[in-house]
Formats: sequence, C-alpha cells, structure tokens
Amino acid sequence: MTTPPALIAFGLFVGIFSGLMGLGGGAVMIPIMVLALGFEQARAHGMSLMVMIPPVALPAVIRYFKDGYLKQDDIWTAALIAVGVLGGTYFGAKIATSIAQHKGMLAIVFGLLLVYVAMYTALGKANVARSVVLALMVTMVAAAVVFGTRWYDARAYQASAIAPAIASAESTARSAAE
Repeated sequence: MTTPPALIAFGLFVGIFSGLMGLGGGAVMIPIMVLALGFEQARAHGMSLMVMIPPVALPAVIRYFKDGYLKQDDIWTAALIAVGVLGGTYFGAKIATSIAQHKGMLAIVFGLLLVYVAMYTALGKANVARSVVLALMVTMVAAAVVFGTRWYDARAYQASAIAPAIASAESTARSAAE
C-alpha cells in the first residue's frame, strides 16, 4: 500500500495541477490512481470526486479573488452553475458506473474524452466550429486505434486459444487413424 507521505505528495501534485489548469484534478488523478496505485477505473473516478470535495475549490477560489479574476458578482453565477453540477454529478456517476460494467469501457470513454478536450483546447476558440470538427476527427481516429487494437488483440487471443485445440484434435485424429 502507498504510504501517507506519498499520498500527500500525490495530492499536492494534483492540487497544483488543479489550481494551474482550472480543473478538478481528475484528468491527472484518475490515470495515476489506475496506473500507479492499481485502482479499478470506477473506483478511481469515485475516489477522485471524493478527494476533491473538501480541498480543491476554496484555496483556488480565494487565490482567484485575491488576484482580481473573480468578483462579488461571480458568486451568483457560480451558485447557479453549482446547482446544475449538483444534479449532473449524480447522473454522471450513474452513467460511469453503468459503463464500468463493460470491461475496460469506462477507461476508453475517459481517455477519448481527454483526447477531445486536449485537441479542442489546443486548437483554441478563434474558430470554434473548426476546433470542434477537428477535435472530433482526432478523437474518432483515436477511437479507431483503440477499438482496432482491442479487436486485433481479441482475434490474436482467439487464435492462440484455438491453435492448441486444433493441434490436440489433429493429434487425436492421427492416433485414431493409426
């Protein structure tokens, strides 16, 4: 199991990332929890949300207020958005746990969403329609690579599982013929 100091260091890294990128931290926290800590994908999603409840918002929001990027008027706007987030996170978690029942699918959906967001962010909003279309195209290519690889791996596994059975059947047939 990971030590408390290592978990705190991990949290510090995620916190810096969240404050810097304006994200909840899941974009970096979930992959690390799955790959480095060995969490199941759905557990990593839930843990990411649970971790973010107390610490991520308040210190970052205070900093943005102090630096003048947020004003008093923004509190009402944020409160209205938060109402939507409150309902949305419940249903999002319900969708994620449903997807998680299909082996590996939650990781694929999460990864492809990150690809889309990365491309859209990198292309910018100077031409929103172009950015959306190009981000979707890159995401579709990534999806084709992912699903093509899964198909190939499944086919290779089937061939490797069938080969010994065929060899055994051929051996049995030869023995019977002799």
